[in-house]
Amino acid sequence: MQIYESIMADLNGSPTTALLSAVRYAKDNRLLPRGFDKRSASEDIAVIGSAAADEDFAGGGDRVRYSVRLGDAQGPFRIEAELWFQPVSYRWADNLRRYNSAETRRFIEFYDSMVSGSAVILTRYVTTGISDGL
Repeated sequence: MQIYESIMADLNGSPTTALLSAVRYAKDNRLLPRGFDKRSASEDIAVIGSAAADEDFAGGGDRVRYSVRLGDAQGPFRIEAELWFQPVSYRWADNLRRYNSAETRRFIEFYDSMVSGSAVILTRYVTTGISDGL
């Protein structure tokens, strides 16, 4: 699974979702707009992490390759791929639960009531008939 996201870090380099504790990005591989050149991007909008050196991760998209050991299995095979979008991650929302304020309680209540619809499939690709040896 490939997850495109930004992860903030605190002074100790530990991941954090608390905006007041965050001092830098530990990872930022959000999909880039078409025409974006990550090599010339300024530090405040730079790609952070292994995606910075990934030639397939470029403005307008990314190419992800998966390799599956088939053993003695015989084709044809069916491959399904989905691209999901989730504007608020579970980790981020869940970390708010420890704060006892009217605003955070209200947000968590909204989030919990909508969690089943908090992510949507943007696109889906299915192919069949693929035989072994590809």
